[in-house]
Amino acid sequence: MSGVWDFRARGAALVGLLLSVGCQPGLTSGIDYPDVSDVELDDYLLTPEGAQEPSVSLTHFKFSKKSCEGIDTRMALADLDQEDLTRFFAARGLNLKPRKARGDLYWYEITSQEEGEEPEVLRLRLAVLKDRFAAAKDLHDSLLQHGPGWWGLRRGNLALLAPKSDLGNAVRFAVKYKLQCWGSFTYAGVDDAYVVSGGYTEF
Repeated sequence: MSGVWDFRARGAALVGLLLSVGCQPGLTSGIDYPDVSDVELDDYLLTPEGAQEPSVSLTHFKFSKKSCEGIDTRMALADLDQEDLTRFFAARGLNLKPRKARGDLYWYEITSQEEGEEPEVLRLRLAVLKDRFAAAKDLHDSLLQHGPGWWGLRRGNLALLAPKSDLGNAVRFAVKYKLQCWGSFTYAGVDDAYVVSGGYTEF
C-alpha cells in the first residue's frame, strides 16, 4: 500500500512541476498556429472590472466592446448549420469551405505561409448539434477530454473546437479573425473549461 501512495505522490509532484515550468498536460495537436504576434491585445482586452492592461490569464480579463465593433453579437435564436460559420469567415475576408468529416462534423482549414517556409494548416472542427444544450455539452466535454490549452467557441447549436495553444496565442488568433464575436470563447484549464465574457455571450 505504501508503494501505491508513493507512486501517487510522485505523480502529483510531477504534475506540479510540469505546471510550474509551463508544460501543461493535455493532448498535443501536432498543429502550428499562424503567426499572430502582431495582434496587440491591449487594444481589445479589459480587466473583468473594465480597467485597462489586464493580465491575460483565466478569469483575469474580458473582451472589450471595441473587439467586436460593427459585428452583431446578439444571441442566435434559430437553428444554425455550417454555412453560418462559412458566411462569418467570408465577411472577414476568408474564403473557407467546410469539408465534411462524418455525420454532422465539419473541418475548416486555415492555411498560412511565411516566405520561404512550408505552408501551415490550422484545422478547426465544427459540430452541428440538435440544440444549444447539446452544443454546450459537446464543447465542454471535448475541451475536458482534450485537456488544458484546447479551446473553442459555441454559438447556438454549433460547437467549434480549436487545437491546443497557450492562452495568449489563442486569444490573439480569435481576435485576428473576430471569432470571439461569433461564439462564446471557451478555454480549457487544468480542471475545468472557462468562458471569457465581453464578446458574443450565450448561457
